[in-house]
Amino acid sequence: MSDVRTRLEATTGDALLVTRRRAAQDRGLLVGTAVLLLATLVLTLAVPRLVERTADLAVRETIQAAGRDADLVTHPVMDPLTLEPPDPRDGGYEAATWLESALGADTHEPVAQVVAAVGVLSTPVGEFGASLVHVGTPGQDEPVVRWVAGTPPVPVPAAEHMATRQDHDLVRRVEVGLSAAAAAELGITLADGPLTGERIGPGRTDHVVVTGLYEPVDPQAAIWQEHAGLLAAVTARPGMPVPVHVAAYVPYENVPDMLHLTGRRAVTISARAAVDTEGMSVADAHRLVDRVEQLSAQTGRLSTRLPEVVTAFDTRMSAARAQASLVLTGVAATAALCLVLAASLLVGRRRELVVAERARGASIASVAFRGLLESVPVVVVVAALAAGLVGWWLPGHASPVLLAVVVVLVAALAPAVLAAGVAASATSGRRTPADRRDRAAQRARLGARRLVVEGLVVALAVAAVVSLTGRGLLPLASGEVDPLLSAAPVLLAAAAALVVVRVSPAVVRAAGRGAVRSRGLAAPLAVARAHGATTAVVPLLAVTVAVALVVLCGTLVHSVRTGQQAAATQLVGAHVRIDGPLGTYGSEDLVDRLAASAGVTASATGAQISKRSFGENTFLKATLLVVDAAELAEVRRAVGLPDLPGLATLGEPGPDGTVPALVGAELLERAHLDGTGVVVGAVDAEVLLDVRGTTDLPPDPGAPRLDARAVSTGGGGDSADDDGVVVVDRRVLAAVADQRPSVDRLWLAGPGAVAAVEAADIAPPATSGLVVTTRDGWHRAWSQSPLPEAMVALLLSAVGVLAALSVLALVLVVVATARERGRTLSALRTLGLDARTARWATLGELAPLVLGGLLGGAGIGLGLPALLGGALGLQQLTAEPGAATVATTWWPVAAAVAALAVALVVAVLTEQAVRRRDRLGEVLRVGER
Repeated sequence: MSDVRTRLEATTGDALLVTRRRAAQDRGLLVGTAVLLLATLVLTLAVPRLVERTADLAVRETIQAAGRDADLVTHPVMDPLTLEPPDPRDGGYEAATWLESALGADTHEPVAQVVAAVGVLSTPVGEFGASLVHVGTPGQDEPVVRWVAGTPPVPVPAAEHMATRQDHDLVRRVEVGLSAAAAAELGITLADGPLTGERIGPGRTDHVVVTGLYEPVDPQAAIWQEHAGLLAAVTARPGMPVPVHVAAYVPYENVPDMLHLTGRRAVTISARAAVDTEGMSVADAHRLVDRVEQLSAQTGRLSTRLPEVVTAFDTRMSAARAQASLVLTGVAATAALCLVLAASLLVGRRRELVVAERARGASIASVAFRGLLESVPVVVVVAALAAGLVGWWLPGHASPVLLAVVVVLVAALAPAVLAAGVAASATSGRRTPADRRDRAAQRARLGARRLVVEGLVVALAVAAVVSLTGRGLLPLASGEVDPLLSAAPVLLAAAAALVVVRVSPAVVRAAGRGAVRSRGLAAPLAVARAHGATTAVVPLLAVTVAVALVVLCGTLVHSVRTGQQAAATQLVGAHVRIDGPLGTYGSEDLVDRLAASAGVTASATGAQISKRSFGENTFLKATLLVVDAAELAEVRRAVGLPDLPGLATLGEPGPDGTVPALVGAELLERAHLDGTGVVVGAVDAEVLLDVRGTTDLPPDPGAPRLDARAVSTGGGGDSADDDGVVVVDRRVLAAVADQRPSVDRLWLAGPGAVAAVEAADIAPPATSGLVVTTRDGWHRAWSQSPLPEAMVALLLSAVGVLAALSVLALVLVVVATARERGRTLSALRTLGLDARTARWATLGELAPLVLGGLLGGAGIGLGLPALLGGALGLQQLTAEPGAATVATTWWPVAAAVAALAVALVVAVLTEQAVRRRDRLGEVLRVGER
């Protein structure tokens, strides 16, 4: 017991006094190290929280961009005995009340709706399509409309429902209201009294009587969002023999009359609620999806695509988290290496004191203890300060602490471990064998140990790359990213640094043979000093990791930006694309006018039909894309898209009444067909195809999406669930098979395409049914959405931080080796060495470090994206229909070169500042510093 106490006292004796005195002497370096540690910990703790905050913004935007797909819809419970729907007047409100009680905390106020289509009404002012709609919210007290003309609709007396004419045809009537905007477009004024519209049915006459015109009290209220026809006349759907359609408002009291007119089974009753995204977090979205799926499974009353939307978002967010961890791990590793260099500088300043302590009998444990006593309190205070700052700045989000813990351990242990190493090497007691063979064997053993360590690092790097290629940057079940995967760039940079360390001595020796023949002193001196720098692993590793991450981040930024532009071109397919009922009245003239507009150099129309049968007894579904083949090929060339082989030849009729087609390669393979005897369902019949090639066009039935599903569905909509695409020419299909699908797409290319569409003043989609998408507009909206914008900002910020760390690493290396270099330069100054030659000598000494780190880091930074390809998850940021393309560019390498050039200048200036205090008289008198 006394022996243990004696050893403990010997280890800890006077440690506090010695530590305090030494800390006061090196307070400047300690403060600088603490600032570096604080900045590193703030970054490692704050960036994950910022990513999660961005995730909250992104999930809100994703749900909002999904529009009606994310709404929650429920229907009233059917009578289990009669299977009859409930009373239409109360069924919608019952469904809305149930929806509000089950999910009201997460949704806006549910809207009850009762809808019945009546087709075409014949009125004194003309014919138009109409539907009867009642909308309202539970507990609604205030009126939702303000009557501005005529009289409000009232219920029809019960006796009149059974009134008959002289021909005994049954007459049914319902009184409704019409919006003032829709009435103005139709030319309805009610100046001569109510307007009666007739719908002729078999054996009866239905009367829809417009008694009043109204204006909505709140046009932005949720009750109007589902039915735009309640506010204005809208474009009729394709196939209707009228150009416009309106929704007539049926008051609550008149719903029985609507039921009597259309029949009970012709009425649709439902309730719809939009998700309330204000203040929503990712956890809230997942909780809501779980609740929705649970209610849907238990009751069968809910229908929504919200789970699909959130799942697509989760996939994007997983890639973003992994990419952020990739960058953050590199920054933390570089900062940790700089902390090791700072600790090496601190220990180097105290080397003589540590050696003297060891010579006087101090144990290695006591040296390490004093190092810990100095570093641990500083690290604890800085860590607490960093945690407090991040918690105050970004409350409410937890962040992974693994990287922060690693950095804290490095900062706390590095000074103690390095000091203990100096003490151990000072009096190690190791003797050098006198026999040459024994010395060779000793060197061989040391070389074998080094080779094992280097092999382990290389093996880990290879394992990380293989794992990353096979699995991608996917989080673990806990939500955190696999550390091996996120550390892949650091491990590869470490392997590259070890290769440089192995190669550098030979390169320096080769340079030395030329240096000895030079006339000046700078070259031989630089080469002589460089021999010692070639084996410095930690400085080289710090520079290599920093350069690798600078180049990697710059390459990813360029790839993302290039990919987003490519995605916009591929998804839109032209400078402007219009989706919607272009085959309805008035739209044909719009197509012709736009195609003939100034600056429109190419245009093409198309129609897309999903869920078409493909092959015989294959149970496969195809998306049939009917286009103007030659014109579409011209449009694609105008916007820089690659030619689709065989597209221009689809306009040539096939043999024996077949229709030439391009078919998705995967679809043909799954159908086990060779391209002959292939049939596909068209509009209302099957046609025989003459397959002339394959295509990689994705299923894309609607306007390009801007929510997370744009990545998983190629920008399209429902038919992305089809098994492939079949492309045929519109004219050939009409001539051979007499199949004429209604046009629902228009592509416009040319410098004046956007201006032509703007001049056409197309009505909003709610009324016209037409969705206009420009290539530049889609690119701008996608690239500026929260997630892609935040990731690009993070990558660019990482480039700046890593460049600053590379400068710091070189400065620390120069300062740490200043004493040894000073001895040589001071001695040479007595022989006439000038300041310029001294600067070149310093540059030459740093050359292997800088060039080795630049070459190794640039190789890793450029090679890693190309090697990993799609494993980086870049497609989640670019939305390219196929795999994301890694694009290399010059500026990341130029940024690394510029950072290292600045670092060299700063290092040389720092060297001059350190040497400026030397006095030549003392050097002449003492012989060295």
